[in-house]
Amino acid sequence: MARQLSTRGMRWAYLFGLLLAFFLPKRVDCGYPDAGPCERRLELGLVCHDYEVEPWGFYALERLATRDIGFAYSHDEDCR
Repeated sequence: MARQLSTRGMRWAYLFGLLLAFFLPKRVDCGYPDAGPCERRLELGLVCHDYEVEPWGFYALERLATRDIGFAYSHDEDCR
């Protein structure tokens, strides 16, 4: 007979899952959602875009606040 998870164990499992989902990385162009145009053209015909890799939870908070919170795992630019 298989043992079932207790109610307290289920709560801890849900909390752990939510925390894990909150900190999963997401690439966001222009630093934060709906930031507007952020491209820069170089002399060689390349177009560069800034981007950040930040947690999903901070992405959601920035989307609600419509501004940059300022936390990211990394940031860089992508030139093509």
